[in-house]
Amino acid sequence: MNERDYTRGERAALTRMLALIVRDLGYDDPEAAKVAWIKQREAAVAALRSVCEDHGDNDWPDDLNLADVIEKHLARHLEES
Repeated sequence: MNERDYTRGERAALTRMLALIVRDLGYDDPEAAKVAWIKQREAAVAALRSVCEDHGDNDWPDDLNLADVIEKHLARHLEES
């Protein structure tokens, strides 16, 4: 396993734990809804990493704006194909 795969797995596990912790603590107020945004972003980053691995490049940090990821690290490669 390479470092990138390890990091992906670790982020997925931490995201899942975060969701379980918030749920198990009984938080259901609007502040807890922020966890849903975190989960959604992490899922989007994971999906983009997978697609970029096959059709683009993964030379971008996890906190990059998702539109920039699509434009600069995926769409350009697809247009060249």
